[in-house]
Amino acid sequence: MNETTLYYLEMFVPLILLFGFMWFFLIRPQRKKDNEARRMRSQLQPGDEIVTIGGVVGKVLNVKEESIVIYCGSDKTKMEFKKWAVAEVTAKSEAPQKEAEVVETAAEEAEAAPKKKAKRLTLKEEAEEK
Repeated sequence: MNETTLYYLEMFVPLILLFGFMWFFLIRPQRKKDNEARRMRSQLQPGDEIVTIGGVVGKVLNVKEESIVIYCGSDKTKMEFKKWAVAEVTAKSEAPQKEAEVVETAAEEAEAAPKKKAKRLTLKEEAEEK
């Protein structure tokens, strides 16, 4: 080997080491994280409690190929999201439930909840409270 070949080799060794460093400390961990997120989103089932990237918390009602339908809030509002919008699964369902069972359960819970009646104070009662 002549001097010019060694000179060029010495120039490229730091670049090769830098690429190796970036691969093991930046690229590889990010790929692993992406694969875990992809696996988590593919294993979604009805009944799972999730949090979306926008902070919406709800239960999965229906899983489609590229999207999911969740219900959230006390009035069981249904919303549809793309699967990529799921940030995390907070609680896995014990057994997969069918969509009809979940809707019936939600309707029963809404009916069973006691409805609060507004208390109306008369002028006399207001004076007594003061």
